[in-house]
Amino acid sequence: MKRVVRLALLLVAGIGLVAAGWWAGSVAIEPPEDPLGDPKPITYQVVEGSVGRSLRFVAVAEWPLIDAARTGSGGTVTSVEVTPGDTVDVGDRVYSVDLRPAVIGVGATPSFRDLGLRASGPDVAQLQTLLAELGFYDGEVDAEYGASTRNAVRAWQATMGIDDDGIVQRGDVVWLPELPIRVVPTDALQLGAPLSAGEVVLQRVVGEPEFTIPLALEQRAMVPLSAVVRLAHSDGVWEGRIAEAREVEEQGLLELVLKGGSDGPLCGPDCSQVPLVGRTDYTVEIIVVQEVTGPIVPLAAIRIEPDGSTVVIDSLGTAIEVAILGASDGLGVVDGVRVGDVLLLPVIEEQQ
Repeated sequence: MKRVVRLALLLVAGIGLVAAGWWAGSVAIEPPEDPLGDPKPITYQVVEGSVGRSLRFVAVAEWPLIDAARTGSGGTVTSVEVTPGDTVDVGDRVYSVDLRPAVIGVGATPSFRDLGLRASGPDVAQLQTLLAELGFYDGEVDAEYGASTRNAVRAWQATMGIDDDGIVQRGDVVWLPELPIRVVPTDALQLGAPLSAGEVVLQRVVGEPEFTIPLALEQRAMVPLSAVVRLAHSDGVWEGRIAEAREVEEQGLLELVLKGGSDGPLCGPDCSQVPLVGRTDYTVEIIVVQEVTGPIVPLAAIRIEPDGSTVVIDSLGTAIEVAILGASDGLGVVDGVRVGDVLLLPVIEEQQ
């Protein structure tokens, strides 16, 4: 009897060990929880900020100049009485050669000879008009160099401190087609420099300075050809736009021409700050994307609906229609949400 009971106990114990083994085994082989099975939503809190994009280049400013006056005779420059940008008018002294002053007069015929008694021609008429404007001659402008013209010349020479011999030498007057004009003396007009007859000594300032950005042709795609620009100068910033793009084939360049408001000069009323001589470099900023400030959201949070509207999803799952005011580098400033709002970002599922 005792032997049967012991056997039964052994059977029960064996069954218990088997059951315990099965339970332990079932726990060990149960797969772990899938972290991608039920992903937690990703949220973003709207902040205040700005978006925009710009490129920096070097702009070149240069005044347009044309040749205006040449020397009538040679010699040594003994004085220079004009500086870049000066406005000259009838009777102004501009320089002297061998201590003999040269003055400005209006006329289309250049100096090509000395003028004295019995001379005649359009250059004599120019001289008579000049003397009349200066108050030395009140006779008829008849293009004939007579006694009354000689007397006027003598009176004029006396005021200039030269021999009053009544003879106007070839280099005494620099004839220009119109006056007044703004001028720039050339490098030839240096104190003590030797001059030859016919050298250009004055250039005329024509219009306003031109601002350009020289680019390599392959840079064309980088820059929108109607962009807003900001050019930094010593006293602030000039704002304008790219008005024209022109190719300079012989140099392999693309020149972007910059203008200010109403197609005026970029420097506006402050063009006197641009040096008249040579080319001046400035740092210029080309606005590729205009800067906008407001509530910023990632562009990935913006969804386009079938009707074409753009929406974001708030933390409660509600679609909120927004308008994109500006975007750059994956961020956008939008109208329709407020700073501090919490939005849901879409979860991108990995492809198996």
